[in-house]
Amino acid sequence: MRVIAVIPAYNEEKTIFEAVKRAKKQVNVVLVVDDGSSDKTSELAKRAGAVVLKNPENHGCGYSKRLGIKEAIKMGADIIVTLDADLQHRPEDIPRFVEKIEEGYDFVLGRRDIKKYPLIKKIGNFGLNFLTNLLSGTRLQDTESGFKAFTNKTAQKMNLTAERYAIEAEIAYEVGRNKLKYTTIPIESPRYRSGVTVMHGIKNFLFLVRKRFSA
Repeated sequence: MRVIAVIPAYNEEKTIFEAVKRAKKQVNVVLVVDDGSSDKTSELAKRAGAVVLKNPENHGCGYSKRLGIKEAIKMGADIIVTLDADLQHRPEDIPRFVEKIEEGYDFVLGRRDIKKYPLIKKIGNFGLNFLTNLLSGTRLQDTESGFKAFTNKTAQKMNLTAERYAIEAEIAYEVGRNKLKYTTIPIESPRYRSGVTVMHGIKNFLFLVRKRFSA
């Protein structure tokens, strides 16, 4: 099985080197999509051994993740794993995702432990998760988690268009639309990323509503 890890990154010079080095021990290729960073993200990712694609300007997490997934398909990935560049996710958990794919699942989602998250974040996560599943016809846990894995065939079935954070909800929707076999596994989340706000969550939901009812 050829496993490729896709890591979107924007100004992540503080963590990208470690993220790549640790991920490389778990996969065949680490593919970093530098989303127009103004720091040394690309340089450090290459130094750590990643294949790097660099957007000339910032387009958003969704755009970069879509680009990375398409490139991973071209590179012959049997399994594609996506994770964050800020070490919110532990690369050492990747084999657990791969194991579930090898058991026959099309899609595996990592469920973060959000006990230590701020109350407003917990409420927002619960609400958006509920609404995303309602629109998608799924029963996924933690639909906003960026740590996930899927087969090459699954990736090719997904019609992804989101430019920014809505990509995570959109992936959940595509899992439901394509009636894929899925599961959720618990993961550690050592770092809390404060960048995704309640407003992002509202925008993500509205994006999904438009997609659902324009289909």
